[in-house]
Amino acid sequence: MAMYMLYKTKAKSTEELDSLRVQFEEIYKRHEVDIVGFWTNAEAEEEFFYMSRYKDEADYKNTVEKLRQDEDYIRLGKELKDARLDFSSTRLVPKWIPE
Repeated sequence: MAMYMLYKTKAKSTEELDSLRVQFEEIYKRHEVDIVGFWTNAEAEEEFFYMSRYKDEADYKNTVEKLRQDEDYIRLGKELKDARLDFSSTRLVPKWIPE
């Protein structure tokens, strides 16, 4: 069953986070990460959300392992950590799927 990850970031600078997002997108394409979308909070533009989709838990774990070995991902991860004020992630699994 599909699994989703929802990430929420509060940025120090929206411009810096946008720049990093573009760079991360290239890495995600290289590793075939299915990005569902990228959003900002309409009432607090410094809050960003993005969601990724995986086939199942095993697919998620394999993808994370590949990313952790990617030098560009490691470098950008350090820059991202410095660019944000807050971060959270939530693992989502479907409870029901509408017909």
